[in-house]
Order: sequence, then structure tokens, then C-alpha cells
Amino acid sequence: MKKIPSICAALFFVAAFVFSSGTALAAGKSKPGDIFKDCPACPEMTVIPAGSFIMGSAKGKKRERPVTKITIAKPLAVSRYEITFNEWDACHAAGGCSKNVFDRDWGRGRRPVMNVLPKDVDEYMAWLTKKTGHTYRLPSEAEWEYAARAGSKSEFWWGDQMLSGGANCRGCGTEWSGIKSAPVGQFKPNAWGLYDVHGNVLEHVSDCWTKSHKNLPTDGSPLITKKCMSKVVKGGAWYYLSRVSRSASRVRNDTRVFSYFIGFRAFREID
Repeated sequence: MKKIPSICAALFFVAAFVFSSGTALAAGKSKPGDIFKDCPACPEMTVIPAGSFIMGSAKGKKRERPVTKITIAKPLAVSRYEITFNEWDACHAAGGCSKNVFDRDWGRGRRPVMNVLPKDVDEYMAWLTKKTGHTYRLPSEAEWEYAARAGSKSEFWWGDQMLSGGANCRGCGTEWSGIKSAPVGQFKPNAWGLYDVHGNVLEHVSDCWTKSHKNLPTDGSPLITKKCMSKVVKGGAWYYLSRVSRSASRVRNDTRVFSYFIGFRAFREID
């Protein structure tokens, strides 16, 4: 399969792909579409706007309902790609991440890191935060879906049906589908410049698992329960059929279980 060109045909920030410094962001000069790295080993981030959206899907499973209006009050920075082995290995080499993650002999580099538990991800975020002086963290489920949708209301950011060759998921027509992860950035980004929000690897978020969106905070904050043995993962994976890759889809994963089809994406607060 040939690589699909990475074309950022994106709403308000088509011409705004300019690199900013972390200092500029801290000074409140950021705008949606700005792209920056806080350090050479840090992930490449893009700024997404504040706004409201409808979370969930009336056409999906019961666990994706009720559909709920969520308001994200402040802009956020989001890693354009799923965190890669390159980025994880930099943290491990620096002593920030204790786990030397197994790649199943698929190759490291630009492939999304996998086989990480939420507690491992916490180490990575803490390392970035200490290194840069800015708060890096996992997103809430609402923040993740808001970023993945990028203003869309459909099942996928491009429409209601999976496009053949449009993402790395089982039966989706790519050379990796049902076999293994792909290097990040092989497919078109969404309207806010984020790659692989559908497929490749599922992504950890900070919410505890619940059976529905009942009692979901409407301000975009995570839903945390007293007993939190399972958390939500989002976005689908090379291992699963396309319906798991829908923006509203949500899957349960035990916090003690890591997998070769689960990774994560970094979010950063705008100071």
C-alpha cells in the first residue's frame, strides 16, 4: 500500500502551521493550529481551540449514550501523533521511564509505543512535565473525543463509514491491517492536524470505566470512581474492526493489563 499524502485541509488553521516555542505558549500567544516542541526529545504538539461538542453516538452502543454536550473551556496542546518508541526510549534512557518496552520485533523508531500500563504512562508525563516546566498529562475521555472529532459530528472525522485504506484497522485495506501497528502519520490527519485518531493503537485516557455516559462531567474533566480497576481506551487499533475506531467508541481495559494494541497520546495544558 502506498502512503496516503498527509494533507492538512483544516478549517481555520490551514495556513497556521508555524512552529512556536514553549515560551511563547506560556506567554499566552498561542493560537489554534500552532505547532511546537518544548524540547528536542519532546513530542510534536499542536494547539486545538476551546469549544463545545456533542459526545457519544445515538447510533452506537449503550455505553456511548446518552449523547452529552461537553464544553472545553480552554485551548489545549495535543501530540500530533501517538507517542512513539523514539519518544519513549528517550525517556527511558534519561531515567524518567522505568520500563524498557518490548516491540515484538516489529521495529521501534516511529512506531507507536505499546505494552504500557497507565502507571507507565504517568512516568512519561511526569518526565515531560519536569523536563519542560509545563503540565503534560493524559486527556480525559471527553478531551480525547473532542480532539479526535475536530469539529465533526459523524462516526469518523471524514464521515459515517470507514474509508478503504483510510486507517490501520482489521479489514480496513492497509498492509498493516490485522497484522501489526504502522509507523505513525501514514494516513491523512483530521481537521486539527492529528494523525491516527482512528486505528493503529488504542489510546489510554484518564477516565475510569463506566457502563455509560450517565453522570459524565460536562466540563470535559475525567470521570473518576472510587474503585478504578479498569479505565477507558479510545480510538481503535490494527487488531480490531473499524467500528471500534469510531470517534464515540469506548472500550474497557484493566489497569493491570498492557497490550500490543494499546498506546497513548500526550496532552499539554496551555499555561
